[in-house]
Amino acid sequence: MVKPRPTKLQVHQVNCFYNYTAGLDVMDVDLLKTATNLLKSGMVQTVCFSDLKCVYLDAEGAVQLEWLRPQGRQWDSRWTVKFSENLPDYTAKDLIFCLELSFHEQRIEGAEARQLPPHLRAALPPVVLERDDWTLPIHPWLKLYSDGIIVISFQLDTTWSNLDEADFIQEVVNLFQNYFNRVWVQADLQRMDAEQIIPCAYERELSIGGQGVIGRKSQKLVKELRRKGRAVLDDSLRKEGQTFEIDGKYWVLHQIAGSEDQAKWEATIDLCRSIYVSAVAGLAVARDRKKGKRPARVQLWQGRPSISLMRFVDQPDSKEKLLKEFGPSISRVLSRSAEIVATPDLPPDMRPFEDYCFHGNRALLLWTWLRATDTPDDAWEDANTQTHILENQARAEHFEYHNLRIARACATASSPPSDEHLIEAYEVLAGAESVIHHSSQAGEITDALYYLLAASGTTGLVESGKEQARWHLDERRYRTEKKRAQIDRWLAGVFGFVGVAGLADLVVQPFLTGAFPDRGDAWTGLTAFALSLVVVGFLTAIIWVTNKLRRE
Repeated sequence: MVKPRPTKLQVHQVNCFYNYTAGLDVMDVDLLKTATNLLKSGMVQTVCFSDLKCVYLDAEGAVQLEWLRPQGRQWDSRWTVKFSENLPDYTAKDLIFCLELSFHEQRIEGAEARQLPPHLRAALPPVVLERDDWTLPIHPWLKLYSDGIIVISFQLDTTWSNLDEADFIQEVVNLFQNYFNRVWVQADLQRMDAEQIIPCAYERELSIGGQGVIGRKSQKLVKELRRKGRAVLDDSLRKEGQTFEIDGKYWVLHQIAGSEDQAKWEATIDLCRSIYVSAVAGLAVARDRKKGKRPARVQLWQGRPSISLMRFVDQPDSKEKLLKEFGPSISRVLSRSAEIVATPDLPPDMRPFEDYCFHGNRALLLWTWLRATDTPDDAWEDANTQTHILENQARAEHFEYHNLRIARACATASSPPSDEHLIEAYEVLAGAESVIHHSSQAGEITDALYYLLAASGTTGLVESGKEQARWHLDERRYRTEKKRAQIDRWLAGVFGFVGVAGLADLVVQPFLTGAFPDRGDAWTGLTAFALSLVVVGFLTAIIWVTNKLRRE
């Protein structure tokens, strides 16, 4: 008897990058100073720049520089890099990850396009999520562009024993919706996040019907709430943390401040996103930042997971079989709901080759791998697995950057904080089509970017964003012209007064002196000025009436 094929997905191995992209309210970040702040804060130990320079902390805590010089041809899919002999193991491990991503990034864009600004990349301290007897370590990575766009990716690699499709969607795809009993984060990160939040905390909460309550008592209450919040933070982080061994390295982590013995609280991975983004934003340094100016803040953020489905039960070796047998399951995963019976049609496959399918929408990027007959059951036994995963992540970051770049420009155009921000936003929106068209030297990736931007609704924002930007530009032009006209009127009055005095002194006063020699100088001067004023005023009135009649 032939065993019936399962109609639902049963997962063995999956790799996820929960990508959160944030746009700062500054558009010109000094990457070198920001990297220095990251190292001094203790948040990171290694920072790799897009031009393959690296700064790191050695065993004595001193900052060192490493110049990476890959050898090999780009299209041979191989780089050879020789590290310095004194390079620490933890730095070498981080650099291998950064170099692999850099290799794929250069294959995507190419040296000629140069549409993406410089960036830095660094490994952030891990997060540990606990629920009952389930302990889940998450590895965050930071990518910060010089135009103020941050990508923080929480990497999760798991192996399951026939994980059911519904559990896969709920526990993995929708991880951000799951509550955990305990969330463990580095204490320094929590302090940096608190330094960004506490100084302006509780201001919006003290309102009625959206109208703020202003007064001496309310200000006193806000100060008291902030003081209590800081006291809770200090008491929680003063306690001894818990040591976790993650990938052979020991980390001392603390529970989220104030969450101890709290049964009902918002313990989700989104809270970790908020902490990490806030901490990084506080360390970002704008090039034109003046002393005493407030630090950068997050203007808006978006997030969606990028999932590589590597091994599952009865995994086919061709796309035809995959879409025929698992099409409804892929559709449910993309919909992020296991309860859908009448599944919607799949979006187009954006991968033209027979190695995996790539589907994406507003909520998810899904890479469903095929499996040849001679491949091992454990995907990590294949030496190319990490390369394929990081290639997918490089493409996901490519989309996330362009998506948020346009979305932030639209948000800035609707309410620009300054003329510089408005001009920058208009330039981004005006050149969006050209930048997307030249964003990659691979037509496959450019077409996928076009589709995903349209699917996420970002493309539809461009025209309205440009209209808003033009409206604000016209408004500023009107205000400028109005001020200039006011200044011109004042200047006309001043020069008119000077002209009247000159006419009186050079023409009228000599005439009056000769006609009335018995009058004093004072009478002659005042009379000359009055007559000159009448003449100039009469001429001005004639010119004004004439211009008005012509306009009508």
